[in-house]
Amino acid sequence: MIFSALSSFFKDKQRSILHIIISLVTICGQQAFSFFTFSCPCKATVNLYYSLAFSLVPAFVLLILGYALNDLTWKLIMSLRNGPKLKFNNFKLICYVLSSITGTAVIAPVTWLAVTLLNGIYYKCGMSEFLSVDSWKVFENLPLQERKNILARFPCPKVSIQEIKNISEIRNEGNRILLFQSQVIGWILILSATIIAFLAVCVPRYCSPLSFLHLSYWAQYLENEDLLFQRAVKKHSQLYALKHIKKFLGLTPDEKDVKKIRLPDRKDWKMISGINVFSKLEHDPCQYSLLHTWADESTSESKYIPVDDVVFEA
Repeated sequence: MIFSALSSFFKDKQRSILHIIISLVTICGQQAFSFFTFSCPCKATVNLYYSLAFSLVPAFVLLILGYALNDLTWKLIMSLRNGPKLKFNNFKLICYVLSSITGTAVIAPVTWLAVTLLNGIYYKCGMSEFLSVDSWKVFENLPLQERKNILARFPCPKVSIQEIKNISEIRNEGNRILLFQSQVIGWILILSATIIAFLAVCVPRYCSPLSFLHLSYWAQYLENEDLLFQRAVKKHSQLYALKHIKKFLGLTPDEKDVKKIRLPDRKDWKMISGINVFSKLEHDPCQYSLLHTWADESTSESKYIPVDDVVFEA
């Protein structure tokens, strides 16, 4: 009873659970990535580019993967290209589907950026040279470039700063300021993402002409339809492939009472050898493989040999 209730709960919340799993995996990946690969160069200008690369490039890669791994992305693209009804003039539907895809795709990159900012390592490295030094009188007589060179070494405790004596307290204070700024920006990002996610869920439901239960039924229907369709597609494709295999070899893998088999000639083998691509794209029915093409177009005489006296042990 308890297992059934838990199974039902996880099934109903599978989309939310998937988002949580994506976030947790991203958090673990970011922590490991920072620990094993990030090492601040502690040089003016270079710090900024280095930190931006470590912050933004992985986030951008995760965003692209989020789009690429979502089947709905390719369904939308192929519908715009080949769909009979979904065209560019159906702007509202395209925007709704695209927003749904984007909502899932941005989970990992936003999580990456938020954790990066809360951690503060990248921000301290990249922004250290831009710290305000108005409250530190020891920097008053130093030229701008030398200030930046000193500040760029703040995030690196193992790198000594010999230009200024007793700078350890200033360095610690500067690092605390940078961490404070980074974490504040991180929490602002989290708050903004939460509000946008809530509105993205709330607004479509408010504008929906369906009632709550009717909308739940529709979602359940689409899920069941997709599941049953995939099962039917698997069975249909198996039977269709068996038909072509039967024509080429004279038997199927599960056939038990085999009386004779077909011997393909060299021309037949050449026709089915190669890269499997659609050989006919604009014609019905489509030909899905070279074997399929052979089965539809072959006119060669078939040669069969009897095998009913052969004993075969699996």
